[in-house]
Parts: sequence; structure tokens; C-alpha cells
Amino acid sequence: MENMFYGASPLIFHRAEDLRKNMTSAERIIWKHVHINEWKLKFRRQHPISHYVVDFYCHQLKLVVEIDGGIHEEEDVKRKDEEREKALRSLGLRVIRFKNEEVYKNSKSVLEKINSVISELQSSPLGDRGKLFVIKIGGNIIDDEEKLASFLTDFARIDAPKILVHGGGKLATKMAAQLNIPQQMVEGRRITDSETLKIVTMVYAGLINKNIVAQLQAAGCNAIGLSGADGNAILAHKRFVGDRDYGYAGDIDAVNGNLLQALLQQGLSPVLAPITHDQKGQLLNTNADTIAQETAKTLSSLYEVHLVYSFEKSGVLLNAEDEATVIPVINPEKYRNLKEKGLVFAGMIPKLDNAFSAVQSGVRKVLIGKAENINELISGNAGTSIVSD
Repeated sequence: MENMFYGASPLIFHRAEDLRKNMTSAERIIWKHVHINEWKLKFRRQHPISHYVVDFYCHQLKLVVEIDGGIHEEEDVKRKDEEREKALRSLGLRVIRFKNEEVYKNSKSVLEKINSVISELQSSPLGDRGKLFVIKIGGNIIDDEEKLASFLTDFARIDAPKILVHGGGKLATKMAAQLNIPQQMVEGRRITDSETLKIVTMVYAGLINKNIVAQLQAAGCNAIGLSGADGNAILAHKRFVGDRDYGYAGDIDAVNGNLLQALLQQGLSPVLAPITHDQKGQLLNTNADTIAQETAKTLSSLYEVHLVYSFEKSGVLLNAEDEATVIPVINPEKYRNLKEKGLVFAGMIPKLDNAFSAVQSGVRKVLIGKAENINELISGNAGTSIVSD
């Protein structure tokens, strides 16, 4: 039953104690039925959650039940209720509301509604896990100020817990050229020598990460920027492939799911830069796609995770030159058939292999499409969905 208070302060706990002593008559009617109930669920009354005290809360189902008096009809109170409900939903909680009059006039109908929601939540194969989006944006968005600003505005409006993972774009390469630091690329991967590591750390974990966080704050999304070293967020080791030394490039060992969950429960949206560490004082340059995938896998035991890869194409295409040939859904059987028939172009195969690795490791769904279409993408109206069955 850990984390049931979502970081509520002592002040909120004191407020909850006072409210328990002064329950309204409508609240007493509902409490009588949910305190000891047919569902064999534990409900708490006047329960502290983050900055709020909710009327009734079931942590097993992450269900909040609110009973509203007449004051909630006033416009300023309505606005505060909307903000409150949005904040609670961002924590992965289900919220249902009733008016005092509904309880007084037809408590049976109110209890039937509560029963219906409980049945829905109990029948979910995901139990009490709320939805979480882990969204990765690539360099093509980072390098375009207008596209980045538009994407971040849309990201801020996503009404669910969310994590953003970003790549580096071309800025680090430009800075290296200006400083006359040669860059080596092997099979599309950067060889990160000590001087290059200084540049990518400054650019990726510094300028780009903090610019994204600042823009999200301006858009009303309370974001927090992290490298893998911050809070021990991402532990990695130095990459070697055979005898080839990739310098200070890192492969991931572990993602700190407890840290990320704690931040999400505070209503924060983590923004992860592609810089990790080895817990021995060494920073490492790490592929952002891999960070997104490993983050999604780690959190899949806590949330219904939807992993989103945004890139320059509209999705997985039957014809790489035709944006109208998006394949809407691919399951393992369809993927095998597409590969056997040579209908998946070579550059997409590694992305799809990684996507299926994610869904086989507990990620609910992987979505692939354009960052410009992020709203349509996460709602299933654009791009390609990679599913396990």
C-alpha cells in the first residue's frame, strides 16, 4: 500500500483529520455503504492525496469518489474542481463525482454507478495500473524550432502521466566542428571520445534539455529535466562490441523506476536527456531510442505503458516513398509475413525488432509515427500500433 498519499504534506494530513470530524450528511450516507462493502475493498475517507483531500479513496483500484455540495456550482469553484480532477487523473487515478442531491434523492443509483466503475476496474487485465506515455522525439524535431515548439505544446496537453525522452539533433556535431574536434561514426553510432563527451553533455543534458523543460513550463506542463546521473535515473556501462571500443558510449544496465514513479506521482513530467552514468563517476553518451525502450519496460510493471517513437515518417510504410501506405496495426504474425514477403524496408526492421521486444517485456503498445501528429498518434488515429496479439 506504499505511495497511497502521493507526497501529501503534513498540512494536508492535518486538514484531512479535521474533515473526518466534520463529514457532511451525504458523505455519511456513502461511507456507510463503502466502509464495509460487498466488493471486499478498502476505502478511506477524507484521504490525503498530493495537494488535496479526496472524499473517498480505494488504493487497490486507484479510485477516487467525490461528493459535491452546492458551493461546487460556483464558477470559480468549478474551475478549481477541473484543475483538481486533472491533477488527480495525471497521477493515474480514476475520479467519479456526485452531487449531494443525487445522494439524497437516489443513493441507490449512486451506488450502482460506483459498483459499475469498480466492476470495470476489477475486470481490467492491468489491475490498478494507470496509463503512462513514454514519448521519444528525435533530432529532426530538436533541430526545427517551430516543430519543436508545436510538439511541446501538444505534449503538454496530454492528459495523462508522461515522460519525454529526447535525442540530440545536429547541434553537438556543429559545435564539435566549430571547435575542430573530429567526429567518428561507425555504423551510424558516434564514437564518443573525451572531448566529444564534454560537448554532448553540455548540449544534450544542458542546453537542449533545459530549453525543452522551459518551453514545457511555459505551456503549463510541470516538467523536470534529468540526465541518467540525476537521482541515479539511468545506470549504464561503457560499450564494447567485440574488440571495438566506442569510447564513452553507454549501454543501459538499469532504469530507476522508483525515482520516475515518485516524480510522476508528484505531478511532474520527467524529461530524459541521452546522458547516463556508470555509478563510478563516469558520464556516458547513450542512444535515446534505447533509453525510451528501457524506461518503458521498467515502468510496465507499474503502469499501462504506451511507448511512442516519433520520427520523420507517418508510421511503418509498405512503400517507403509513399506516406499514404501506413500500416495501422502490426502484431507478431503480421510482422513475420511482412518480412517474409520483403515488404518492410531494411531501415525499419531494427525499430520493429525493438518495438516487439518492448511489448514482449510488458509494454502495452508501441506507437510509431510523426511527432507533428502526436495527438492523433496516441489516440490511435494515426501512425502504426505495435501490439502483442
